[in-house]
Amino acid sequence: MTTIVLVGGASALAVFAILVKARAGKPKKAQKKEKAEIVKRLLALSERENIVKGTSRQQSLSQSPAPRRRAAAGRSALTL
Repeated sequence: MTTIVLVGGASALAVFAILVKARAGKPKKAQKKEKAEIVKRLLALSERENIVKGTSRQQSLSQSPAPRRRAAAGRSALTL
């Protein structure tokens, strides 16, 4: 009699654990408001990256072409 109760209790616990695991495993779908917030954050991050990349490119462009222009201007003056 005791064995039947223990086996039944263990079975009930196993079923309960399986059900809890099955429910917890499914990811929650984002609602429209959450999706909009995520998109806004991603857009802001993208804009920040573009600004950082843009300033570093502008700095490198403003530093490197100046010597080239001077060298090109010097060559053209010599060839004329």
